[in-house]
Amino acid sequence: MLRQLKWSPLLDGFRGGPVTDRAALLDLLHRVAQLADAVPELAEMDLNPVIVTSAGVVAVEAKVRLDPRPADPDPYVLRLR
Repeated sequence: MLRQLKWSPLLDGFRGGPVTDRAALLDLLHRVAQLADAVPELAEMDLNPVIVTSAGVVAVEAKVRLDPRPADPDPYVLRLR
């Protein structure tokens, strides 16, 4: 899916620049997805900017909004907003 993004060619070296570390970017995306699964109170997450270089990836700033859940939610029901 990453290759289908409009800006994906920028990851392959913009105007002769170095090729970025796609594996590190994918690892970041997987970790964010795992965090969202592990913390049901996580309502929003904003990583801005995310800098991808040939040496790895860095999220410079992260903003997180938590939404308290009821004490006994049904573990088998997922609610999407």
